[in-house]
Amino acid sequence: MKTSYDNLNIALGYITDIFLCLSIIGSFLTIFTFILFYRLRSFPIRLIVYLCFSIFFAHLFFEVSYRSAENLFCIPSAILIHYFFLADFFWTFCVSFNFFQMIVKRNRDAESFELYYHLISWGIPLVIVILCSSFQKYINKGGFCYLENDLPIYLGFFVPGLIIVCANSITFFFTAREIQKTFKHSPPTKKKEKSKQFRVYFSIFISIGFSWLFGFITVFFKNGSIPQYIFQILFSITTTLQGFLIFVSYCLNNKVFAHYARALTALGVPFFERFQHLDSTSATGTYNNTSNGTHLRTMSDYSKNTNQNTESTDSSVSIKNSAQQPA
Repeated sequence: MKTSYDNLNIALGYITDIFLCLSIIGSFLTIFTFILFYRLRSFPIRLIVYLCFSIFFAHLFFEVSYRSAENLFCIPSAILIHYFFLADFFWTFCVSFNFFQMIVKRNRDAESFELYYHLISWGIPLVIVILCSSFQKYINKGGFCYLENDLPIYLGFFVPGLIIVCANSITFFFTAREIQKTFKHSPPTKKKEKSKQFRVYFSIFISIGFSWLFGFITVFFKNGSIPQYIFQILFSITTTLQGFLIFVSYCLNNKVFAHYARALTALGVPFFERFQHLDSTSATGTYNNTSNGTHLRTMSDYSKNTNQNTESTDSSVSIKNSAQQPA
């Protein structure tokens, strides 16, 4: 007889399949959007595109692995899953570190780190995968191909992932604190603007892969316990939707809509002509829409406020620059 834990796993299996498909589609559309419209492709957005590449292939090969357990693609799919999920981890760290550099440190030359980001995010996973392959640690686990249990998974996936999630948590704390300080010194906001503030935190939360924390927490609870159920559900929903949520955070805004409208109008679709100037109407108010959702006003806007100090003004510009695309 099936237990409630077995039924939960079956339900989560279906949810995972659906959400993984949404994540694959979302990450692909994000990549497509910012490759198509180069003017939107600022340095922070390029990092998001690299992250989406790793998400797209990690989730794609995860799905493929379940369908190739009995053929020659079993071990290659296991290797590719391992590599791209590790790359996903390391790119979330690079995105998180870039937010920290631009918002907390107010580094105007954060783009100089890009080469190091590539070396870290593609290179370290490659070294780990080569080491695991040399010791033949990839096996068919009965319908699914991946690393052997215990030590290989612990050293080759759990430890690197946990270290990165902890590092991302630290940078998120300092980044969120800096953003909150800037909001605190800004003019009083309305309820609608508070929701935009939430979108700032949400986009950062998704971009740095914070949802993996739910998965790591589950290992500290007893199998079948209520807390494990809760964190397992949170992990299954948020992590498998990462690519889709990034698409929602970075692509569903007026600036992207306007670029698509202009492209479709140029292709001879007159219906979209009315939407060509959506991005020109979003430059007023306390916030401006950008590809990552929201950012604070520019320095010149804040200078109109007599109570605004220099520190919070610099912070607002840093927050803006961390997300803004070229005009």
